[in-house]
Amino acid sequence: MDKKIKVTLYTVPQAACGSQQMSWLDVAGILEKQLLKNFNDQVDFEHVEFMEGSWFEDTHAQNILEKEEINLPFVLVDGELACAEKKVNISKVKKFVQNKIHL
Repeated sequence: MDKKIKVTLYTVPQAACGSQQMSWLDVAGILEKQLLKNFNDQVDFEHVEFMEGSWFEDTHAQNILEKEEINLPFVLVDGELACAEKKVNISKVKKFVQNKIHL
């Protein structure tokens, strides 16, 4: 496989509080680790927080958020919506990537 599959997790910025709950950075780390474990160097992972610099560079993600009936967080795999639920469904994302690899 020559071209890597691009997986991007879009989330809200993390609130600055002393909460012991898992952060979106934690979730991004878990998702990236699972993708690397299962797909090694076939995947290029990125985590983008809403309203940060790279968010403004990604007009495709902006359009999806504006036109679709989804909220953050969501995951795009090669520009296609793979997951848009209140929590990131890692199994669903992995299946979506797997299907992309076997195309």
